[in-house]
Amino acid sequence: MSEDKFPVSGIACDLQGNITEFGKGAEELFGYTRDELIGKGNVGMFHIEANLQTLVPSLLQTASEKGEWEDIVELVRKDGSHFKGKLNVKPLMQDGQQIGFMGKTEFIENI
Repeated sequence: MSEDKFPVSGIACDLQGNITEFGKGAEELFGYTRDELIGKGNVGMFHIEANLQTLVPSLLQTASEKGEWEDIVELVRKDGSHFKGKLNVKPLMQDGQQIGFMGKTEFIENI
């Protein structure tokens, strides 16, 4: 797939980061299937190692407290290749309680 044809990726997770929804755009962008990840994968797997201890907890906290977090980040596909994407994370709410997060990634460029 050419770089300008990637769809927007949508991934939902619970409060521990366990994947609960994995959209068609996420399949195309990250290279995994829904069956591989729903209930089995964690959103941390898409981030580079350097960001797991600092950026990821910070973005989740910001999304929870402010209702949204957005920035350009380096992400990892199933095949190990890296790309830059604009990541937007919002809290998922149910009956007034936060139950997880919704992440939307827009492809920018391969690294």
